[in-house]
Amino acid sequence: MSDIIRVNNTILSWNSFSFKINGIPWVGIKSFSYEQKRERKVVYGAQRNGKPLGKTAGKYSVASCSLTMLRDSYDKLTTELTALGLGSYGDAEFTFIAQYIEPVIGSLPITVVGTGCTIDGEKEGNDEGTDELVTEVEIGCLSLLKNGKSLASIVRSVPV
Repeated sequence: MSDIIRVNNTILSWNSFSFKINGIPWVGIKSFSYEQKRERKVVYGAQRNGKPLGKTAGKYSVASCSLTMLRDSYDKLTTELTALGLGSYGDAEFTFIAQYIEPVIGSLPITVVGTGCTIDGEKEGNDEGTDELVTEVEIGCLSLLKNGKSLASIVRSVPV
């Protein structure tokens, strides 16, 4: 692997982050996290050495995806999604793009694309103090791509 040449030694951080929902840049996001997995079963069968024969193709899922947003930014998002969902922001399906960009020679931005996304839950808390009000948003995604790479099987996506 060749070394990455960073401009002014700048490492990716939260300030490198940009977010788009349905192609529209979005601000007011305080955190973004996700987990994807591919569940496979190890298969055994009549081998005296006890070694597995292989694994199943498995099932792909985006186990979790969440955002923490400033309360007013989230309200604006639900207003836009309510129109898209014909009265329910929970019915609206959207695509998001999270991108981490720094001027790095020899490296592309890291881009995460979520498709088939819906808002599946929200959590709000209100406390007296100096902290900003935020909403924690649970997002259901059908698939994620990271720099065009997929944890799900691409070969098995091709029709036979």
